[in-house]
Amino acid sequence: MVRKGFKTTAAALAAAVMTVSAAASAGGNLSDGFGSMETVYAANFTVTDKNAVLYSNDNTKVYESPDINSKLVTTIAKDLPVNVTGITSNGWFRISLEGTYYVPGNGLEQREIAAAGAALNGTNIQKLTQGTFSFYKNQELSDFDVDDVEDMDANTYLKYMDSYLMGYAIMDDCILQSTGHTLKTTYDSLSKTDAKVAAMTMQMYLINYRNEYLSDSLAGPFRSEKDLKLAMNRAIRYDIKTFGTIYKSASIGSDETKMKKHMEKIVGEIKAEQGVSFTCRMEYGNYKYHDGSETKGWIIEFTKKD
Repeated sequence: MVRKGFKTTAAALAAAVMTVSAAASAGGNLSDGFGSMETVYAANFTVTDKNAVLYSNDNTKVYESPDINSKLVTTIAKDLPVNVTGITSNGWFRISLEGTYYVPGNGLEQREIAAAGAALNGTNIQKLTQGTFSFYKNQELSDFDVDDVEDMDANTYLKYMDSYLMGYAIMDDCILQSTGHTLKTTYDSLSKTDAKVAAMTMQMYLINYRNEYLSDSLAGPFRSEKDLKLAMNRAIRYDIKTFGTIYKSASIGSDETKMKKHMEKIVGEIKAEQGVSFTCRMEYGNYKYHDGSETKGWIIEFTKKD
Protein backbone atom coordinates (compact mmCIF):
# COMPACT_ATOMS: atom_id res chain seq x y z
CA MET A 1 0.00 0.00 0.00
CA VAL A 2 1.23 3.46 -0.83
CA ARG A 3 0.28 6.85 0.56
CA LYS A 4 0.23 10.04 -1.53
CA GLY A 5 3.74 11.06 -2.42
CA PHE A 6 5.34 7.91 -0.95
CA LYS A 7 8.63 6.98 -2.58
CA THR A 8 10.46 3.66 -2.45
CA THR A 9 14.15 3.15 -3.10
CA ALA A 10 16.27 0.04 -3.13
CA ALA A 11 18.20 1.46 -0.19
CA ALA A 12 15.03 1.87 1.88
CA LEU A 13 13.99 -1.69 1.15
CA ALA A 14 17.40 -3.06 2.04
CA ALA A 15 17.56 -1.00 5.22
CA ALA A 16 14.16 -2.25 6.31
CA VAL A 17 15.09 -5.89 5.87
CA MET A 18 18.46 -5.43 7.56
CA THR A 19 16.85 -3.70 10.52
CA VAL A 20 14.35 -6.51 10.98
CA SER A 21 17.13 -9.06 10.77
CA ALA A 22 19.10 -7.20 13.44
CA ALA A 23 16.04 -6.99 15.68
CA ALA A 24 15.40 -10.69 15.21
CA SER A 25 18.95 -11.53 16.21
CA ALA A 26 18.46 -9.64 19.45
CA GLY A 27 15.00 -10.96 20.31
CA GLY A 28 14.17 -14.07 18.31
CA ASN A 29 14.76 -16.10 15.17
CA LEU A 30 12.84 -14.91 12.11
CA SER A 31 13.27 -18.20 10.31
CA ASP A 32 11.65 -20.29 13.03
CA GLY A 33 8.44 -18.25 13.18
CA PHE A 34 9.39 -16.11 16.20
CA GLY A 35 9.31 -19.09 18.52
CA SER A 36 11.24 -17.27 21.28
CA MET A 37 9.25 -14.05 20.86
CA GLU A 38 5.83 -15.28 21.94
CA THR A 39 6.35 -13.81 25.38
CA VAL A 40 7.25 -10.33 24.10
CA TYR A 41 4.24 -8.06 24.63
CA ALA A 42 3.30 -4.67 23.23
CA ALA A 43 4.47 -2.83 26.33
CA ASN A 44 8.06 -4.00 25.73
CA PHE A 45 8.73 -2.72 22.24
CA THR A 46 9.85 0.47 20.55
CA VAL A 47 9.42 1.41 16.89
CA THR A 48 11.92 2.90 14.47
CA ASP A 49 10.21 4.77 11.63
CA LYS A 50 10.93 3.40 8.16
CA ASN A 51 9.57 4.06 4.68
CA ALA A 52 9.64 1.00 2.43
CA VAL A 53 7.49 -1.25 0.28
CA LEU A 54 7.91 -4.97 0.92
CA TYR A 55 5.96 -7.90 -0.48
CA SER A 56 3.67 -10.42 1.16
CA ASN A 57 4.43 -14.13 1.13
CA ASP A 58 2.81 -17.33 2.39
CA ASN A 59 3.25 -16.18 6.02
CA THR A 60 1.77 -12.67 5.90
CA LYS A 61 -0.49 -12.54 8.94
CA VAL A 62 -1.58 -9.15 10.24
CA TYR A 63 -1.86 -8.62 14.00
CA GLU A 64 -3.27 -5.84 16.15
CA SER A 65 0.02 -5.60 18.10
CA PRO A 66 3.56 -6.93 17.54
CA ASP A 67 2.79 -10.02 19.59
CA ILE A 68 1.49 -13.35 18.22
CA ASN A 69 -0.83 -13.58 21.23
CA SER A 70 -2.61 -10.40 20.13
CA LYS A 71 -5.65 -10.35 17.86
CA LEU A 72 -5.14 -11.75 14.34
CA VAL A 73 -6.75 -9.12 12.07
CA THR A 74 -6.40 -10.68 8.61
CA THR A 75 -4.11 -12.60 6.28
CA ILE A 76 -2.74 -10.89 3.16
CA ALA A 77 -2.55 -12.82 -0.09
CA LYS A 78 0.88 -13.62 -1.49
CA ASP A 79 2.87 -11.26 -3.74
CA LEU A 80 1.12 -7.99 -2.85
CA PRO A 81 3.07 -4.79 -2.06
CA VAL A 82 2.70 -3.54 1.51
CA ASN A 83 3.58 -0.11 2.87
CA VAL A 84 5.98 -0.56 5.81
CA THR A 85 6.09 2.44 8.14
CA GLY A 86 8.34 1.11 10.88
CA ILE A 87 10.34 -1.70 12.45
CA THR A 88 9.75 -2.77 16.06
CA SER A 89 12.53 -3.57 18.48
CA ASN A 90 11.21 -7.13 18.76
CA GLY A 91 11.49 -7.78 15.02
CA TRP A 92 8.06 -6.99 13.56
CA PHE A 93 7.04 -4.75 10.68
CA ARG A 94 4.62 -1.91 11.40
CA ILE A 95 2.38 -1.49 8.36
CA SER A 96 -0.29 0.89 7.10
CA LEU A 97 -3.49 -0.90 6.11
CA GLU A 98 -6.23 1.72 6.60
CA GLY A 99 -4.92 1.71 10.15
CA THR A 100 -1.73 0.69 11.93
CA TYR A 101 -1.04 -3.04 12.28
CA TYR A 102 1.92 -5.39 12.60
CA VAL A 103 3.34 -8.31 10.62
CA PRO A 104 5.95 -10.79 11.93
CA GLY A 105 9.39 -10.41 10.39
CA ASN A 106 9.04 -13.55 8.28
CA GLY A 107 5.77 -12.29 6.80
CA LEU A 108 7.22 -9.71 4.38
CA GLU A 109 10.14 -9.83 2.00
CA GLN A 110 12.19 -7.60 -0.24
CA ARG A 111 11.71 -7.76 -4.00
CA GLU A 112 13.58 -6.22 -6.85
CA ILE A 113 11.18 -3.76 -8.50
CA ALA A 114 11.83 -5.16 -11.98
CA ALA A 115 11.17 -8.71 -10.77
CA ALA A 116 7.86 -7.61 -9.29
CA GLY A 117 6.74 -6.29 -12.67
CA ALA A 118 6.39 -2.69 -11.50
CA ALA A 119 6.92 0.06 -14.03
CA LEU A 120 9.14 3.00 -13.16
CA ASN A 121 8.10 5.77 -15.49
CA GLY A 122 5.32 7.63 -13.71
CA THR A 123 4.83 10.02 -16.61
CA ASN A 124 4.02 7.38 -19.20
CA ILE A 125 0.53 6.22 -18.20
CA GLN A 126 0.14 3.90 -21.20
CA LYS A 127 3.36 2.10 -20.28
CA LEU A 128 2.28 1.84 -16.65
CA THR A 129 -1.01 0.21 -17.55
CA GLN A 130 0.13 -2.42 -20.03
CA GLY A 131 -1.03 -5.87 -19.03
CA THR A 132 -4.05 -6.90 -17.03
CA PHE A 133 -2.74 -6.43 -13.50
CA SER A 134 0.52 -4.51 -13.86
CA PHE A 135 -1.07 -1.18 -12.95
CA TYR A 136 -1.89 -1.96 -9.34
CA LYS A 137 1.68 -3.14 -8.70
CA ASN A 138 3.13 0.16 -9.85
CA GLN A 139 5.16 1.97 -7.19
CA GLU A 140 4.28 5.41 -8.56
CA LEU A 141 0.51 5.00 -8.55
CA SER A 142 0.01 7.51 -5.74
CA ASP A 143 1.92 10.21 -7.65
CA PHE A 144 -0.95 10.69 -10.09
CA ASP A 145 -2.79 13.96 -9.62
CA VAL A 146 -6.14 15.26 -10.83
CA ASP A 147 -4.74 16.27 -14.23
CA ASP A 148 -3.31 12.76 -14.78
CA VAL A 149 -6.63 11.17 -13.89
CA GLU A 150 -8.63 13.53 -16.12
CA ASP A 151 -6.35 12.61 -19.05
CA MET A 152 -6.83 8.85 -18.62
CA ASP A 153 -8.91 7.05 -21.23
CA ALA A 154 -11.73 4.83 -20.02
CA ASN A 155 -9.72 1.61 -20.00
CA THR A 156 -6.84 3.19 -18.10
CA TYR A 157 -9.18 4.78 -15.57
CA LEU A 158 -10.89 1.46 -14.88
CA LYS A 159 -7.50 -0.04 -14.07
CA TYR A 160 -6.76 2.96 -11.86
CA MET A 161 -9.93 2.36 -9.83
CA ASP A 162 -9.29 -1.36 -9.65
CA SER A 163 -5.80 -0.78 -8.30
CA TYR A 164 -7.43 0.68 -5.20
CA LEU A 165 -10.04 -2.06 -4.93
CA MET A 166 -7.32 -4.71 -5.23
CA GLY A 167 -5.61 -3.24 -2.19
CA TYR A 168 -2.45 -1.67 -3.51
CA ALA A 169 -3.12 1.93 -2.52
CA ILE A 170 -4.89 3.50 0.41
CA MET A 171 -8.42 3.99 -0.84
CA ASP A 172 -8.78 7.56 0.44
CA ASP A 173 -6.42 8.78 -2.29
CA CYS A 174 -8.37 7.45 -5.28
CA ILE A 175 -9.38 10.43 -7.45
CA LEU A 176 -12.83 10.32 -9.06
CA GLN A 177 -12.96 11.67 -12.60
CA SER A 178 -16.51 12.91 -12.23
CA THR A 179 -15.77 15.16 -9.25
CA GLY A 180 -12.04 15.87 -9.47
CA HIS A 181 -11.83 15.08 -5.74
CA THR A 182 -10.56 12.08 -3.83
CA LEU A 183 -12.89 9.22 -3.05
CA LYS A 184 -12.87 10.08 0.66
CA THR A 185 -13.80 13.73 0.06
CA THR A 186 -16.63 12.78 -2.30
CA TYR A 187 -17.90 9.96 -0.11
CA ASP A 188 -17.84 12.04 3.08
CA SER A 189 -19.74 14.86 1.38
CA LEU A 190 -22.41 12.66 -0.22
CA SER A 191 -22.95 10.51 2.86
CA LYS A 192 -24.14 13.60 4.75
CA THR A 193 -27.04 14.19 2.35
CA ASP A 194 -27.67 10.83 0.64
CA ALA A 195 -28.99 8.03 2.83
CA LYS A 196 -28.06 5.38 0.24
CA VAL A 197 -24.44 6.49 0.24
CA ALA A 198 -24.41 6.73 4.03
CA ALA A 199 -25.51 3.09 4.21
CA MET A 200 -22.52 1.99 2.09
CA THR A 201 -18.92 1.52 3.05
CA MET A 202 -16.48 3.66 1.10
CA GLN A 203 -15.26 0.54 -0.67
CA MET A 204 -18.78 -0.39 -1.75
CA TYR A 205 -19.33 3.15 -3.03
CA LEU A 206 -16.21 2.81 -5.18
CA ILE A 207 -17.34 -0.60 -6.44
CA ASN A 208 -20.71 0.85 -7.50
CA TYR A 209 -19.00 3.84 -9.10
CA ARG A 210 -16.66 1.53 -10.99
CA ASN A 211 -19.50 -0.72 -12.15
CA GLU A 212 -21.51 2.21 -13.51
CA TYR A 213 -18.43 3.54 -15.26
CA LEU A 214 -17.70 0.10 -16.68
CA SER A 215 -21.24 -0.21 -18.04
CA ASP A 216 -20.90 3.12 -19.86
CA SER A 217 -17.46 2.15 -21.15
CA LEU A 218 -18.91 -0.91 -22.92
CA ALA A 219 -22.03 0.68 -24.37
CA GLY A 220 -20.65 3.10 -26.92
CA PRO A 221 -21.45 4.46 -29.40
CA PHE A 222 -17.96 3.72 -30.72
CA ARG A 223 -16.65 5.30 -33.90
CA SER A 224 -13.28 3.61 -34.41
CA GLU A 225 -11.78 0.13 -34.39
CA LYS A 226 -9.51 1.13 -31.51
CA ASP A 227 -12.44 2.07 -29.24
CA LEU A 228 -14.40 -1.04 -30.09
CA LYS A 229 -11.38 -3.23 -29.32
CA LEU A 230 -10.97 -1.42 -25.99
CA ALA A 231 -14.51 -2.44 -25.09
CA MET A 232 -13.81 -6.05 -26.05
CA ASN A 233 -10.61 -6.01 -24.01
CA ARG A 234 -12.59 -4.78 -21.00
CA ALA A 235 -15.00 -7.66 -21.43
CA ILE A 236 -12.02 -10.04 -21.37
CA ARG A 237 -10.48 -8.29 -18.37
CA TYR A 238 -13.69 -8.35 -16.31
CA ASP A 239 -14.86 -11.75 -17.58
CA ILE A 240 -18.08 -10.30 -19.02
CA LYS A 241 -19.76 -13.02 -21.04
CA THR A 242 -22.23 -10.93 -23.05
CA PHE A 243 -22.59 -7.20 -23.63
CA GLY A 244 -24.31 -4.88 -26.06
CA THR A 245 -22.81 -1.86 -27.77
CA ILE A 246 -23.32 0.60 -30.62
CA TYR A 247 -20.97 1.19 -33.55
CA LYS A 248 -21.14 4.00 -36.10
CA SER A 249 -18.89 4.43 -39.13
CA ALA A 250 -19.36 6.89 -41.97
CA SER A 251 -17.44 4.62 -44.36
CA ILE A 252 -19.66 1.61 -43.57
CA GLY A 253 -23.03 3.26 -43.04
CA SER A 254 -25.78 0.63 -43.19
CA ASP A 255 -23.90 -1.68 -45.61
CA GLU A 256 -24.28 -5.15 -44.09
CA THR A 257 -21.54 -6.78 -46.21
CA LYS A 258 -18.97 -4.15 -45.25
CA MET A 259 -19.97 -4.36 -41.58
CA LYS A 260 -19.67 -8.14 -41.52
CA LYS A 261 -16.13 -8.01 -42.98
CA HIS A 262 -15.23 -5.20 -40.58
CA MET A 263 -16.35 -7.17 -37.53
CA GLU A 264 -14.62 -10.35 -38.72
CA LYS A 265 -11.40 -8.35 -38.93
CA ILE A 266 -11.76 -6.88 -35.42
CA VAL A 267 -12.76 -10.18 -33.82
CA GLY A 268 -9.85 -11.88 -35.58
CA GLU A 269 -7.39 -9.28 -34.26
CA ILE A 270 -8.67 -9.73 -30.70
CA LYS A 271 -8.30 -13.50 -31.08
CA ALA A 272 -4.70 -13.07 -32.27
CA GLU A 273 -3.83 -10.54 -29.55
CA GLN A 274 -5.65 -12.02 -26.56
CA GLY A 275 -6.36 -15.64 -27.45
CA VAL A 276 -10.08 -14.99 -26.88
CA SER A 277 -12.88 -15.17 -29.44
CA PHE A 278 -16.20 -13.36 -29.64
CA THR A 279 -19.33 -14.11 -31.59
CA CYS A 280 -21.55 -11.17 -32.44
CA ARG A 281 -25.13 -10.54 -33.50
CA MET A 282 -25.62 -7.29 -35.43
CA GLU A 283 -28.48 -5.24 -36.78
CA TYR A 284 -28.70 -1.72 -38.14
CA GLY A 285 -31.36 0.29 -36.38
CA ASN A 286 -32.38 3.10 -34.06
CA TYR A 287 -30.92 3.70 -30.62
CA LYS A 288 -31.21 6.46 -28.06
CA TYR A 289 -28.59 8.64 -26.44
CA HIS A 290 -28.68 9.31 -22.71
CA ASP A 291 -30.50 12.60 -23.37
CA GLY A 292 -33.33 10.76 -25.17
CA SER A 293 -32.43 11.82 -28.70
CA GLU A 294 -32.52 9.07 -31.31
CA THR A 295 -30.17 8.15 -34.15
CA LYS A 296 -29.18 5.16 -36.26
CA GLY A 297 -26.21 2.82 -35.96
CA TRP A 298 -25.10 -0.79 -35.70
CA ILE A 299 -26.50 -2.45 -32.58
CA ILE A 300 -24.16 -5.29 -31.67
CA GLU A 301 -24.40 -8.00 -29.02
CA PHE A 302 -21.03 -9.60 -28.25
CA THR A 303 -20.70 -13.01 -26.59
CA LYS A 304 -17.30 -14.06 -25.31
CA LYS A 305 -16.46 -17.68 -26.13
CA ASP A 306 -14.82 -19.75 -23.37
